[in-house]
Amino acid sequence: MAAKKKSNNINADRFDELLAIAGYIYPRNDKELEQFELLYENYDFKLKNVRINPEEIINQSFEKKGKVLRLRNDEEQQDINELRIAARKGNEHIPQSILEKMKRKHNDEDK
Repeated sequence: MAAKKKSNNINADRFDELLAIAGYIYPRNDKELEQFELLYENYDFKLKNVRINPEEIINQSFEKKGKVLRLRNDEEQQDINELRIAARKGNEHIPQSILEKMKRKHNDEDK
């Protein structure tokens, strides 16, 4: 006979408690905090070096920082376009200049 599982009643009266245990709202007492920690004891928190200020989130003063993207200059983009064309066409009719660029880039990456 299988062991009877411990049952937690899920009902509307416990909704806030369940949200707190699951981490959707702050735990309001020691019991909710203990259950929250038990639920996430093996959780690998990926943002260990990131400062999170809940007050900024609640007050909507949180400032989302943009990501810096590097834009290619025209010469790099032209090289990329030529390599794309060569890749699409396969190894037939590839101009010698493109083959040399490909070899140079390949040799530069090996260093």
